[in-house]
Amino acid sequence: MARHTGEIDDPTPLAGPRIDVGARIGWLLRASRVAAGVPLRDFASRAGGSPHLSPATLSRVETTGRRSGAVAAAYERALGMPDGHLRAPIDVLCRTYSYAPPDTDPYVPEPTLAGFSAAVEAVQAEAPSAQDWLRFAEYHVHTAFGLTADTIRPLVARLALELGRAAGLAHQLRYEALSKLRCSAYGEVVADVVREAVEQPGMQRPADLLSAVTELPTPELVTWCGELLSHESWVVARAGCLGIQNMRSVGGLRRDDWVPLVPAYAAACDAAAGDPLRQPILSATLANCPPEFRTAVRGRLTEELVEPRRAATWTRSRRNHHFAYAASLAAQVGDTGVGESMLARLLFEVLYDFRATHVTTSSFLLVASPFADTVRELICRSALDGPDEVTRHGAAFAFANLMIPFDTADPAPWLAAADPVLRGAGLSICGFAGVPLDSGLLRELTTRDDRVAYEALFAAGMAQQPELAALASATELPAPVRAAARWWQTAGGRIVT
Repeated sequence: MARHTGEIDDPTPLAGPRIDVGARIGWLLRASRVAAGVPLRDFASRAGGSPHLSPATLSRVETTGRRSGAVAAAYERALGMPDGHLRAPIDVLCRTYSYAPPDTDPYVPEPTLAGFSAAVEAVQAEAPSAQDWLRFAEYHVHTAFGLTADTIRPLVARLALELGRAAGLAHQLRYEALSKLRCSAYGEVVADVVREAVEQPGMQRPADLLSAVTELPTPELVTWCGELLSHESWVVARAGCLGIQNMRSVGGLRRDDWVPLVPAYAAACDAAAGDPLRQPILSATLANCPPEFRTAVRGRLTEELVEPRRAATWTRSRRNHHFAYAASLAAQVGDTGVGESMLARLLFEVLYDFRATHVTTSSFLLVASPFADTVRELICRSALDGPDEVTRHGAAFAFANLMIPFDTADPAPWLAAADPVLRGAGLSICGFAGVPLDSGLLRELTTRDDRVAYEALFAAGMAQQPELAALASATELPAPVRAAARWWQTAGGRIVT
């Protein structure tokens, strides 16, 4: 793969314990600037002027990946991006990895009562935007202003309910807002809201909530996630796995904090034997846990645990056909100016990495990059026509992490596939497009409580189809399907702003 002069790349081993966080920050900033056609010499004037935004300084920021919320905000202004477009994925990336660089100059909104009041009023309006939520969180985290716990709680509950129904930047900024509040003085408020939301009957979108609340790990969260592993809903049990993976990456827990989780984890693994909806995520999560924890769990297992879905090998060579495939996708994006090697690395992680934290943070970067729409189309083609099942399934699962909205969607080619993973992916795309399903097809797909039924309800819920009422009361349907339909009726539909 040809490289451009000055290209930014992450040279760390694909399966290594660390990634180069700084390189990924620099890549996102430079790729965004180059794609917008803004040379360094014109940057400061476009950003509003500042002696700290000289071409030499900005070049160093991009090359070293120095983390600065204020500089990221300047990039957003100079490139005509919405507030938070670059800040949110960078902050999510850095919170996920305990060794990430600190923010040398955090972005702080105007610290005035008038600004704070406007931020509160915005999220109390009928339809707050993603930028409204991020500004609201930034005022509470970075300034001396803040609401009382009782007053902010219903607003946090509203934010949590909107998160799982948002797509694209609307999703990223809401996630960042909830995570910021979790890692602040309002952390317990967020924890209480998330627990209450996840325990709602028929809960359909718990994964983002578990990820956000585990941005601040605690022993109590370890215990709760362990309990969720055996939840009657496979969707909630999967979210518990993702929360465990996130806590492992974020750090801050002692070795002893993991010990009480061992028996619950082993029991969940044994109970999930042969279950395609639970066993693979339990296996992948265990592979992410501390070595002594893995040993203790495996010592208790009475059933064989499947191996997690992995790439063929973990080298960046042409002999690794999975990395070569990711590189070929990166080349199809076209002349990126800079960053094709990093783009290949991020695509490889999204398609093949079994570590949810790598998949999620790489997805956030890709969605914020200037290549988001092209990546979406490449992932679609990879899911249907990828060279092997590992690739096709990796692409199918990627939609839930990319959360990129679609303008249109046709479920027909996906539903024609014999593979339930691909059928589910097509229905997921309909959900992100807000495209309602045919009434008869919807009823047919929801006769069982499985992945396809879940994705069909996702499509119907995001489109707020009137058929949800009939599904909620259809006694011949499985109880989890009826509960899911009721949850979607209450939660509301797709959010793209």
